[in-house]
Amino acid sequence: MSYTKILRSSIGTFATRIGLSVAIFLGVFYLAAATEPLVLGIYSLFVAVVRVLDLLTNLGIVEAAQKRISEGTERAEFFTAALLVRLGLFAPVGIIVIIFHQQIAAYVGRDLVVPFLLAGAFCYLIRKAIEAGLIGKKNVAQAGLLQFVFAAGQLMSWIVLVSLDYGLVGVLSGYVIGQLLAIGVGVVLNTLRLTRPTKRHFRSLFQFAKYGWVGAVTTQSWVWTDTLILGLFVVPAFIGVYELSWQITGVLFLLASAIGSTLFANVSELSAQDETEQITDLLERSLVYTGIMAIPGLVGGIIFAESLLAIFGEEYRIGATVVAVLILARVFHSYEIVFGKVINALDRPDLMFRSNVVFILLNIVLNVLAIATVGWIGAALATSGAMILKTGLTYRYIRSILSFTVPVTEILLEVISALIMGLCLWFLIPVSLASLPVLEIALLIGLGGAIYAVSLLVLVERIRIATARVFRTLLVSIDR
Repeated sequence: MSYTKILRSSIGTFATRIGLSVAIFLGVFYLAAATEPLVLGIYSLFVAVVRVLDLLTNLGIVEAAQKRISEGTERAEFFTAALLVRLGLFAPVGIIVIIFHQQIAAYVGRDLVVPFLLAGAFCYLIRKAIEAGLIGKKNVAQAGLLQFVFAAGQLMSWIVLVSLDYGLVGVLSGYVIGQLLAIGVGVVLNTLRLTRPTKRHFRSLFQFAKYGWVGAVTTQSWVWTDTLILGLFVVPAFIGVYELSWQITGVLFLLASAIGSTLFANVSELSAQDETEQITDLLERSLVYTGIMAIPGLVGGIIFAESLLAIFGEEYRIGATVVAVLILARVFHSYEIVFGKVINALDRPDLMFRSNVVFILLNIVLNVLAIATVGWIGAALATSGAMILKTGLTYRYIRSILSFTVPVTEILLEVISALIMGLCLWFLIPVSLASLPVLEIALLIGLGGAIYAVSLLVLVERIRIATARVFRTLLVSIDR
């Protein structure tokens, strides 16, 4: 598969994730405007607990299913085996939730959350199983579409239910409704049907999952450890501000995530064919584009963080420092996700196992110490520090199995382009940015993006050539 095709596939995946990001952003905006930080904080803890329950039914099975399905043989059998394993694990997990329902309700903040936790966790399990089948078949954009359907369905449900004064019940119901809508679309898109697996299929999944389960834990640890620990130390209102800050930074990770997901299935196939040179070429090319959004996002975040948060309400301004620190974490995670996807695609989950164990332990310890010492801003500092160290460790591991050259020149030119953007905005922005209306802030952000894009195209030849090639291909497709 040529890199132009992979880049187009990544752009398609990126487009669906842009839609997803917009839907999530609008959902958070609506909750922040229609309710209060307390409700957003309870919802964030609710989702964090759902993800913990998902971990207990995953144990690396989702990642193993993606890997085995991507190898191209007996796909339906591996899909069915993975689904059966997860459903089998859900039963004891559900019993545990029922037994400890009072403690869970006290932690999240409301007694009514437990039935929604069970329903939400079950629906999330089914949706992720379907997404694993789509990703394994290289239909990454379709898997992203399911995420968008969930977010959009959740948003529409919130608008209706919250406006009818259902409050927190409406918010939690919207989560379940969104999952059900995504499952419905996934059933239509997924061509893998339930087929009786054999013991060999289960063994093959477990052989990968025995290392891959830590990767699943790491994914959730990266997203939710800070929130879960914040729940022990601070009130839900502060958690609401923190989660809003996290969601704002999410858009900067979309392109790297799309590239990583697209790389996984293609590198896995090439690895099965022993095409090492092509794998190396794909990785080197991908690293040129990996930080293309996160790097300027760091500069823009420092400038616009407080103004963006103020859109949601004055009480959210206090999260500006958190936004800037979390964007730094997103920059490093952009490269870490690409390294990690390639390592797993090369069927070396043992290496990611080591990296993930270090990250999980470090993330937990740093979050507890930082939050207890400096408060809720410590969560952002701890999460960023743990991710920086994990990126370095993952880089070390991938260099041990694959010889490649990091495109340092192109990455430095991306940094220079971001600094050019920042300097231009520095001269254009009035002294009191906080007093500007939303429209003017949006225009300034758009102008900054345009300055960065032009600088990038002028300075980075490889990006200029690739952009022209993609546009030519798209124009030919339109003419046909």
